[in-house]
Amino acid sequence: MYIYLDESYNLKDRGKPQFISINGFMVVDPKPLRKRWRAMRLPFVGKSRIHGSDRLFDPLRKKLLNHISKQPNITLLAARQDINLIPPKGETVYYGKGGKLIFDNVYADLLKELLKEIHPRAYKEIHIIIDSRKHKNSVLGKEQFRKNILAFLKNRYPNTSVRFEQQASTTNILLEIADFISNSFYKLYTEQDVPLLKRLEGKTVQLKNPLKERG
Repeated sequence: MYIYLDESYNLKDRGKPQFISINGFMVVDPKPLRKRWRAMRLPFVGKSRIHGSDRLFDPLRKKLLNHISKQPNITLLAARQDINLIPPKGETVYYGKGGKLIFDNVYADLLKELLKEIHPRAYKEIHIIIDSRKHKNSVLGKEQFRKNILAFLKNRYPNTSVRFEQQASTTNILLEIADFISNSFYKLYTEQDVPLLKRLEGKTVQLKNPLKERG
């Protein structure tokens, strides 16, 4: 099983819901999807960097989600944590001095909750590829995050072979798909209408505020 994920969040605009989320998809065999995606995106190559937040690529988003709706081996993944529902008891874990939010800790625990929901022990091998992002303490923070997730997976699912990678979308075009999916859920989380996601509810693993029970 292959899992591709990207984050989306709103921590500044108080006129919209404030949240941290992780979204993407899982697929049994990524090769057919990669081939189809290359063909799908070809007419858009060169116009600008292909990115889900650019309205220029809204037609591509529509084609992508329509294609996913017809593929039985692709499942959407979505986990959202509202900032105001992070447990007060977790302030030593999720908040630093002065009440500053520790993004990486929320992000890591949210990812763990999402991974638990897909029942990794049902698979012999899992490849998790997550869009690389800036971490506190740069390279060291990135490596600490990787070790944190790997330790969780190996401890909880010792009989499952796990590979966890943080890559840039410029080096893996399937992360572009995760970006489009994540941006689509961002629109949904910020109370924008995304009709195509409603059609995909039946093939979506979705968590809302899973950290509210922690702490």
